Amino acid sequence: MSTAAVGGSAAAFVWESADGRFCSGSAATAGGFSSMSCLPDSGDTALSVHPALVALLGTYTFAEVHVFGADREVVRSVTCNGRPVTVRRLPPVLGGRRALYAFDLSEPTAGRVTVTVARGRATATEHIELMGGSFQHEASCR
Repeated sequence: MSTAAVGGSAAAFVWESADGRFCSGSAATAGGFSSMSCLPDSGDTALSVHPALVALLGTYTFAEVHVFGADREVVRSVTCNGRPVTVRRLPPVLGGRRALYAFDLSEPTAGRVTVTVARGRATATEHIELMGGSFQHEASCR
């Protein structure tokens, strides 16, 4: 189990089940609530044969928290409107073949972040969609 994010009132966690399914959960730091869920099948997040980002978790507890995997590439940076977003590398899953990364935004945010990745000696740009459409929001990334 890895801690994806910790805020003043809650924490978010991710792990891989014994049968290879991606799972996530959250809990109040002072008790009172907890939740967890796992994808129904390990094939839902199978390792990509090509370099790719794989969105695994987007949730809003104390912040908008995102966890994503990087298959066959390494994340160098995440930005929102050109401003750096702090991204954390978590322990890998799928027998070490998928790197996991997490970032959080202080409020619900629309749009998408830009992710710069390294593929061998080359650099590429990809995007991760944010949750903002589910909430009333003013913040956005383009």
